[in-house]
Order: sequence, then C-alpha cells, then structure tokens
Amino acid sequence: MATISRKIIINAPVEKVFSFVTAPDNWTKYVTSLTDIRDVSSAKVEKGATFKWEYKMFGMKFKGKGFVTENVKNKKFGLKMEGGFPIVETYSFTPSEKGTELSFDIEYEMPVKLMESFANKVVLEKVNKKEAAAVLSQVKTLCEEL
Repeated sequence: MATISRKIIINAPVEKVFSFVTAPDNWTKYVTSLTDIRDVSSAKVEKGATFKWEYKMFGMKFKGKGFVTENVKNKKFGLKMEGGFPIVETYSFTPSEKGTELSFDIEYEMPVKLMESFANKVVLEKVNKKEAAAVLSQVKTLCEEL
C-alpha cells in the first residue's frame, strides 16, 4: 500500500472541523473524486458504521463498501474502504493557536483497472498526492466559510 500524509491549519474550532469532516453528507463536498455515499448504517457514524461509496478517477468508476474504523470526538476519525479502490483514511484533529491542525493520512492500493490503463505509476501517485492536498484545502475553505 502507498501512503500519503498531509497537515493543514484551519481557522475554525476543533469541534466545527470535526463535525464537518465526520458528516457523511459532507464527504463528497471535500473529497472531489468521491461521487456518492449512500446506505449509511448509523446516523451517528460511530465506529463500526458501514456505507457504500463510489469514486471516479480518470473517467473510471470504482465502488465498494466502507467502514468507520475510529471516531473519537474532536480527536480522531478513520475510514476503511474496500472494493474497487481500497483506501484507509485517518483524520487527526489538534487544537492550535489559530484554530485546528488537521492531519490526514491515507493508505491506498492502486486499482488494477487503473494500472492497466496508465502504465506510468509515478503519474498516478502524483495525482493521488494532489487529491490529498485538495481534500485538506477543501475542508479548510468550507470550514472557514461556514
């Protein structure tokens, strides 16, 4: 599995950032390639909750089932997605002078379908790194504007 780690300071309180990031209705707002979340098993999105997801990359759709692996209020939130594009995401929330330091760690396996279409693994890794940075940037923008 490949790993990407990023951090960003968000000018908003931890409670607000945590609430935004953990709400399934917001996931497609800040993960730009995530096109659908449905069938969430629990309104509280606590550890063990499940959902179905759809992700689109380079015009290809990937689907699967997801699980909430961790939900520690205002501290940590984790997801594991199985299926067409296996991903493990962990968000960590730390109070800072300016609001919240949000850390994002993602582990992923490149889908075979994608590797068959794009022979250059380095290009795909760069795209995934840009996507990770975009996730944090989008959370920052949306939390600071709300």
